[in-house]
Amino acid sequence: MPTDLLSLFFRKLRMLYCSELQLISFLPELAAHASERGLRTGLQQELELSRQRRDTLEIMAATHRISSAGDDCDSMRRLISQSREALRATAWHFPGDDDLHSISAALHRLQILNYGVARSLANRVRLAGDVEKLDGLLDLLLDRYPETCDALVPAGLLARDQPAFR
Repeated sequence: MPTDLLSLFFRKLRMLYCSELQLISFLPELAAHASERGLRTGLQQELELSRQRRDTLEIMAATHRISSAGDDCDSMRRLISQSREALRATAWHFPGDDDLHSISAALHRLQILNYGVARSLANRVRLAGDVEKLDGLLDLLLDRYPETCDALVPAGLLARDQPAFR
């Protein structure tokens, strides 16, 4: 069982890494749509934080001598695709900053959920150093997006990414 949990933890690290790469490519696009300077700056800061999280995940993977690449992270890909469709649908008028903030919050709600799962798995396999790093990353996300804790995550959003537990 611990080996299965360890494998699952490593898969979750790769999934988080992949989702951070996707965020890094999408956040500049989102920031370009912002009309309010404060939101644009906030999204650019979020891009830098995403790069820092990516770097931390790379270090964690190297510590365990696993590749950080290799997972597809379908849930983030779907969420970004839906966000792009929503932005195209509002292309005839400039999307409101509230819409952009909602998109960003949804992306980060997914990250908060997945970092929480990774932290729980690290705790279960007694990787105290990883738990500490993931706690720090999770705290940064929660500090930045506290309202995401109040919002529901659609049940179907993650169902295809999660392995079946037996």
